[in-house]
Amino acid sequence: MMNEVKESLRSVEQKYRLFQQQQFTFIAALEHCRENAHDKIRPVSSIGQVQSYTEHHCGNSTDRRVLLMFLDICTELGKLCQHFEALHSGTPVTNDLLEKCKTLVSQSNDLSSLRAEYPHDMVNHLSCHEARNHYGGVVSLIPIVLDLMKEWVAHSEKLPRKALQHGAT
Repeated sequence: MMNEVKESLRSVEQKYRLFQQQQFTFIAALEHCRENAHDKIRPVSSIGQVQSYTEHHCGNSTDRRVLLMFLDICTELGKLCQHFEALHSGTPVTNDLLEKCKTLVSQSNDLSSLRAEYPHDMVNHLSCHEARNHYGGVVSLIPIVLDLMKEWVAHSEKLPRKALQHGAT
């Protein structure tokens, strides 16, 4: 079961690496959608907002593809949270990590103040102050959740085997 979870996590990381290469396309897509939605003031602050842009304000297939890629990764992260929960009943440390992940990937969670730290420098690649303010949270979401999940796996692997099997029953 733990190997399955680790494999799923690796798979999401691979998808994220592909997505990372398209960050500027992602930002441009969000920019186009914000223009179409006449929503240029507030930052992109939730997964739900990206979903809404994709469904109602997305004008071309390139934008749609990269926005769906982001949403797909977020969905996968949500499913991974469920797998983690099913794996074992948890310790205070793993439960705290899992709660953070679940909160971050919830559709309505406000991401606007979220910022990835070193070694994730994708926020620094955003060209100007406005871009950092409008998109810093949304581009920080996936790397932060992936780090929390890797930490969860590391802590969980240190647990006695019996504790891991307890959650799988």
